[in-house]
Amino acid sequence: MNQQSLTSLDSETINRILSNLSWRSILKCRLVSKFLCSAVDQCPAAQYAIELAVSGMEDGTRNQLTATSRLALLKERNFCWDALRWGTMKDLSLPLQDSGDLWELSGGIFAQSHLSADPPSLRLHQLPSQYRNIHVNSWRIMIPLLRSTQDLTIDPVQDLLVLVEKPVLIPTHNNVKEHMSIHIHLLSMATGQVHPSVAVQVINHDLDMRCTPKELSLSIQVSGSLVGILFLPSNKNPPRNKIPELAVWDWLRGELLLIRSSREIATFAFLTSHLLLVGAVMNKVDMAEPGLYVLTISASTIKLTLTGDYICAFGFPSFDLVVSPEAILIRSDPSPEWKPNQEVPFSIARGHRLFIITIHVKIEGEKEKVTYDLFTLASILLSYVTSLPRQTHRHTIKWDTWGPTGTRFLKSPPHSYDVWTGYVFGSKFISLITPPKSRAGQSLQTIQVWDFNQLAIKRATALGVEKDNVYYVSDTTVVDDLDMFVKTIRTSLPYSVATRTLPPPCSPQDQTFTDAMCSEDTIFLVDEKRRRARILIF
Repeated sequence: MNQQSLTSLDSETINRILSNLSWRSILKCRLVSKFLCSAVDQCPAAQYAIELAVSGMEDGTRNQLTATSRLALLKERNFCWDALRWGTMKDLSLPLQDSGDLWELSGGIFAQSHLSADPPSLRLHQLPSQYRNIHVNSWRIMIPLLRSTQDLTIDPVQDLLVLVEKPVLIPTHNNVKEHMSIHIHLLSMATGQVHPSVAVQVINHDLDMRCTPKELSLSIQVSGSLVGILFLPSNKNPPRNKIPELAVWDWLRGELLLIRSSREIATFAFLTSHLLLVGAVMNKVDMAEPGLYVLTISASTIKLTLTGDYICAFGFPSFDLVVSPEAILIRSDPSPEWKPNQEVPFSIARGHRLFIITIHVKIEGEKEKVTYDLFTLASILLSYVTSLPRQTHRHTIKWDTWGPTGTRFLKSPPHSYDVWTGYVFGSKFISLITPPKSRAGQSLQTIQVWDFNQLAIKRATALGVEKDNVYYVSDTTVVDDLDMFVKTIRTSLPYSVATRTLPPPCSPQDQTFTDAMCSEDTIFLVDEKRRRARILIF
């Protein structure tokens, strides 16, 4: 079709054509001619597709709003997040610190157990959204099993509640050596009954270790049909048989897909539906280097060490000889197989994920630890993995290859390291900054939201956009801690920072906050001392 015939089409037909193009194709059309540039600029569907991409969002296919209405909502939502201008607030009570109650924040649902109830129950709160038209909702499910539960997680989109019972020690019997027996229950969040889609009601797993429930911590993550659990024994004078174990199952079929056991395994996250990212500390026994290991998830019940078989490992900066990372935590949310609610106008795009790797470093002979954060994106990690030849095994991607431009590495800004770890969602990271003292001897707290959305940063800097409370970081970060590292570390992954100072407490009895978390539509402020939370709703 030549340009003359294209210009003869009516605007409705042209808009229909544009609405079926990808956002990249739409932008290319703008460069073809003044006519197409004008057509794109006047087409709500085309503008909405571009804004979705730049915002790191995807469309809700079953929502009935027009493209014009969705575009207006999306722009208003982006403006309010940039300005940290929330709409309403909601206060919640939190479980008492020593009550044994459990909690989870996932997919806009806050769940907390009440073990003192008879029978024990799980209370779930659907957090609202003013721009995505999600209404507040609360419900309670009775689960007697909660009193014997070690840990739990939820996946609201799949109506999935995963409960892991406290381990039971099975003594040596009939040539079967002593081990810990673990029972994993797959329930419905709506009813508390067995999930209707599972083939196996309870997944049973034997742990080759001996420890009490207090000496064992769990990390449970769900990604689509996969559930992964890291069994991490206490590192306080651990005997040789207390070795961390990582297992992944297809929870729908109850099939074990991966099992690894190594001293250096410290943390994990799903990179894709078939790739696992595992963080490792130094293992002086097996001479394993710290780093990020990428494993293939495939049906195998053979227990291997972490370094027994892997695709590749992303190296860390070189540590000084007297320094080693003692703990590593990977945080990323949502999972790669997260399925957005298609009834809402838009949701975070599934590939739009920030990884924060927190590294606790200690100098030999000193008590104090120093903590660093490494920020990178799923797309950056995958660009290296997918560029490797097929059948690649045990390949090392050195820090100098991927770190300087693909990460931002710096001393950790304020955030929780163990309990309130929901400080990342999509490409955003939230930090709550409390100066030592301020007005009338009380602290004025500041919320900072760091956003690693590269398309939004490129557009803002290209257009010279300036916002009162947002600044863009493109200069190189220099970490010159030569007592920690062999050489100076320079990293330059761009990001933006939005800030807002919270109003000061009116009296000493009023709430100040200790931690901050975020989800797609909320900021979750925690007052750990008074066991209260304040939810700021967008």
